[in-house]
Amino acid sequence: MKNIRQRLALVLCVCLLFTLSACGEKNGETVRLSFKSASSYDYLQTLDGKVVTINGYMATSSPADGSFLFLMNLPYQSCPFCKPNTTQLSNTMEVYPKNNEKFGYTTQAIRVTGTLAVAPAGKPFSDPYGYEFSFKLVDAEYTILKSEELSADMALWQKVAESDIVNDLYGMYDYLNFLCAWNTYVVNSYVSADGNLQTGYYLYAADALNYVTKDGAQFNYGYKDGYFDGLVKRVQAIDPDAFSDLCANIREAEALAGRARAALENGEYTYEYQYVERFNTEDYVYTINEGEAFVSEYERIYLVFANWLAGWEM
Repeated sequence: MKNIRQRLALVLCVCLLFTLSACGEKNGETVRLSFKSASSYDYLQTLDGKVVTINGYMATSSPADGSFLFLMNLPYQSCPFCKPNTTQLSNTMEVYPKNNEKFGYTTQAIRVTGTLAVAPAGKPFSDPYGYEFSFKLVDAEYTILKSEELSADMALWQKVAESDIVNDLYGMYDYLNFLCAWNTYVVNSYVSADGNLQTGYYLYAADALNYVTKDGAQFNYGYKDGYFDGLVKRVQAIDPDAFSDLCANIREAEALAGRARAALENGEYTYEYQYVERFNTEDYVYTINEGEAFVSEYERIYLVFANWLAGWEM
């Protein structure tokens, strides 16, 4: 009977230790986050308040005072990536240190560990630069990754970074967004040299044509012959086989740009003289006939690119 009691006590102790150990592992669990999974708001909500870890690089435009950093999965980037014509961060996340601490800058790959904070739907976080984002890492710290901790694809990814092609692909999407939604772009109000207020307005069709066809205009680069061919050739020069999906994405963007540009050039839009609340004035406001379809297709193609970019993990 004594032996049975001793065995039972031993079993209970083992069970108790196992339970405590399991609770400790659950409460102290660190979830590996990726740039690709971070693009899903629904997934992020399941991790709100949890400790996560992610690998990346500091953007060189991270605040010099170390108050926070811009984390990206691509080295050598000076500025955060934003979804074209918005202030919404794309493929970039903001990381904040623990209270009363600051981040030192490094060009090396880092592993960040911090608590994930997710903004309520429709109420994004913002920062002093005016960027908006649906989540951030807080109470964070980082360690520099050792070479053996990097993925086998990093050598290829390094070539992508050195080529600066990603910045130019964002330029391509700026051009595509403009063609698909030029009627939503504005010239902001400003005070002229003589001190008079010049009221802003939504672009007219003639303005949009100038933006893409006039030499030196903001989006003239995308209008030139061979523009998309040049992007594809640059991608293929990095590796002729590894980026067929990216080349296909560029060709889809080219096709949509052709359709949207033709609609602009052929006058496939309407306009109405109406009150514009943004500028507290009456003015002509344009509507692109296939505008909703263009924007929807743009969003689909851009998402493919964003997922390709976020899919590179260290």
